[in-house]
Amino acid sequence: MRAGPSPAPSPRERGPRSSGALASLLVGVLVLSGCALIAPRPAPDPVRLRIGDLLLVGFDGTQVEGNEEIRHLVCDVKVGGVLLFERYAATGEPRNMVSPAQVSALTHDLQALAMRCAGRPLFIAADAEGGRVMRLSPRLGYPPTLSARELGERDDPAFTQAEARRMGLMLREAGINWNLAPVVDVAVNPTNPAVVVLGRTFSGDPARVIAQARAFVLGMHEAGVLTALKHFPGHGSSRSDSHQGFTDVSDTARLSVELAPYRALIAAGMADSVMTAHVFNRGLDPWDPATLSRFTVRRVLRGWLHYKGVAVSDDLLMGAIARHYVLEEAAVLALGAGVDVLLISQDAGPIDDHAADRVVAAITRAISAGMLGESAVTRAVARVDALRARLR
Repeated sequence: MRAGPSPAPSPRERGPRSSGALASLLVGVLVLSGCALIAPRPAPDPVRLRIGDLLLVGFDGTQVEGNEEIRHLVCDVKVGGVLLFERYAATGEPRNMVSPAQVSALTHDLQALAMRCAGRPLFIAADAEGGRVMRLSPRLGYPPTLSARELGERDDPAFTQAEARRMGLMLREAGINWNLAPVVDVAVNPTNPAVVVLGRTFSGDPARVIAQARAFVLGMHEAGVLTALKHFPGHGSSRSDSHQGFTDVSDTARLSVELAPYRALIAAGMADSVMTAHVFNRGLDPWDPATLSRFTVRRVLRGWLHYKGVAVSDDLLMGAIARHYVLEEAAVLALGAGVDVLLISQDAGPIDDHAADRVVAAITRAISAGMLGESAVTRAVARVDALRARLR
């Protein structure tokens, strides 16, 4: 249930958004208009609308052959992309990667399956920031990489560009074409547990973040890999980690500082995609965190910063979202807010083989019920197609 006007209580104080009311709306409600009972519009065809193209999903397994889950996602749901993980976060057990040869074979077979079933290539994404957040890790036999903090402290853009090119060539050889990096959060809070303490930020100086991120993107482009600037509108001031739960930056955010890297890199044409954060800022939106906020995505990212490219959500199953919204609701809200790609990693809990199906069905019902316009989907698909056309 939405909170009242600012200052708004946190989702923990006001309780999770009511999924019952949403479900009744999403399941083909009847709308009372005057004295007439009007049936909802006919359900749209998700295949015609290409809703699956807007999903970036995690999956279980290290090979395509015999993997019914991945066959269903690629051939039936026709997801636009998959996200690879070395291990499960909760257990540490291998998930998609065991060796360089195996990873290359997996991505080759994924692309072959996508071409057969969907007639177009997949986005194959991974988090390759360098340092401790690097899916192609030395544990698998890949060379070690430097963290953003180490690159920022060195403060040599030419060196950062070369290091990013080296990392990008590793990704390219592994068959990964979309790197969900770099982190362009400014280290406003030196004790920030989500990105700063972990060495994932370049600097507390926005000018240095801009220079380092620009070099990082250039290096990735030289290797033929797309990138994502994250976490919009900024996670570097938070006192908590959105992986774990509600993250309120209302009193800590410094927008003029934290938006500076986005403003500069978007203006320079260096933003292949932008990943939204699950941070709540009542100054921007008194109801929803950034990923689900049309005020933040449409007004700030697309309006103030004139961004016209792909916006990709952070994982919709992270604690900041999953503890307060059901997945279907979060997906509909994110798409309505102006997010184009919905990330569903399933990295922290039990795998739900039907999560992607449920999201596609929820979006279809939302359109049918008049809660979401078809134009939200068609605009998102057009932006995704433009990004896919840049795959090499």
